[in-house]
Amino acid sequence: MNILTLLIAVFVLLIALKRLSMITFAEDDTVLKAVKHKALSLFWVILIISSFIYIPYNVWILTGRSHYWDGVYITGGTALITIITSFVYYYKTSSRKMVRQ
Repeated sequence: MNILTLLIAVFVLLIALKRLSMITFAEDDTVLKAVKHKALSLFWVILIISSFIYIPYNVWILTGRSHYWDGVYITGGTALITIITSFVYYYKTSSRKMVRQ
């Protein structure tokens, strides 16, 4: 069950990053559209931050819930890998959007 929730969290993170990159390069013609884009981006950012917190926690649970230094290394390493992968994925999706415009 924990593996399934971990996979769901990873997919939610990827979808939220893709949607956030789409909103970033959307054109704001009116003030109402700008407010809508800001509200949607806030929603996606909340999902991204919660995924940043949940993914390392779930990996820590899957590896045995160690309360010693190995648990710190596992949690910290997973957090770093998650954040670096997210930045790379966001950069790749936004660079594709910039090329199309």
